[in-house]
Amino acid sequence: MTFDERRNSAYLKALKQVVTPDSVVLDLGAGLGMLGLQAAKLGAKRVYLVEPEDVISVTREIVKVNGFDDRVVCLQGKIEKVDIPEPVDVIISVFTGNFLLGEDLLPSLFFARDRYLKPGGVLIPNAAIMEAAPVSAPETFKEVIDVWSTPQLGIDQSPARTYANQQIYWYGKELKKAQYLAIPEPLMELDFYTATQTHCQTQISYAIKDAGCCHGFAGWFKMQLGDSWLSTAPHEPPLHWSVAYLPLDPPLEVTQGDDLTFRLTRPTYGDWTWQVALNDQRQQRSTFFATPMTMKTLRQQSPDYQPSLNDKGAAALFVLSHSNRSLSTKAMAEQLVIAYSQQFPDLRKAMNFVQGLIGSFSH
Repeated sequence: MTFDERRNSAYLKALKQVVTPDSVVLDLGAGLGMLGLQAAKLGAKRVYLVEPEDVISVTREIVKVNGFDDRVVCLQGKIEKVDIPEPVDVIISVFTGNFLLGEDLLPSLFFARDRYLKPGGVLIPNAAIMEAAPVSAPETFKEVIDVWSTPQLGIDQSPARTYANQQIYWYGKELKKAQYLAIPEPLMELDFYTATQTHCQTQISYAIKDAGCCHGFAGWFKMQLGDSWLSTAPHEPPLHWSVAYLPLDPPLEVTQGDDLTFRLTRPTYGDWTWQVALNDQRQQRSTFFATPMTMKTLRQQSPDYQPSLNDKGAAALFVLSHSNRSLSTKAMAEQLVIAYSQQFPDLRKAMNFVQGLIGSFSH
């Protein structure tokens, strides 16, 4: 992302329109701080770089070697947990995931907006639109769907196709070869100044302009940066974002003038579901069915399921209940080896388990 020149240049253009010597800027999910440091270069009074991962330690070094440590503050943590001591004039974010909603980061942007943005403040980006089009993409379809019907070394793996065709595939330049069978249509628009949720439920009717074989849909988004729009569509110059490929299986033969109905549903933090109708033909796909699940797994996902702890859960409970400075990491690991020897036959495995838990749940 830090080397995505097309993206960075678009953000810089938008920043030039709003950053002044009086500006306080917040860069959400700053990573190595490329965008926030551009605001500092433009003369912002103060810049807050917020990043939850340990890479922020490298960011601090980058801030220092560029001579901005007097005006740029690095904060490690999620925006919901850190404390920014003043309201801000500009919020920069790259919380638009693949096909806009991937990664579910936009709710954090809305949180930052409501808590820290001054009245009349600026969001970069400030809006986004999801778009999609039915495509003929024979090479892509063969690569990820049809391949499962070809025996490998004499082994028939075709039952796996049932799960492969329920998945969304993420592509970069590969979908440039796809042929649009209809004009791309907007699926969902979000104004980041006013949006409060990211639940997607939309239905579009496409007028087929070119006869062909519809192998599914390509999906992407474009976002507004100041007075310009930046698109992640497959026919545009490449960006670090990927284009979504939502397959149909079997593909549908379409003719010019056909009406192809496409319905897309995606709850916040949920699964993607797409439904297609052409004349009397119907298909429905959902990422919920992309992973094989036993009845036990399905029962455990029910909201009415009443769980009980297995040995691994009991070990986790032990670690978490003693993460109150009463025991050292090593002491907890030693206790696990004694109490749960089948789960942790040696100290190394127990230490890895304990360290993983305390990394997620302790200060």
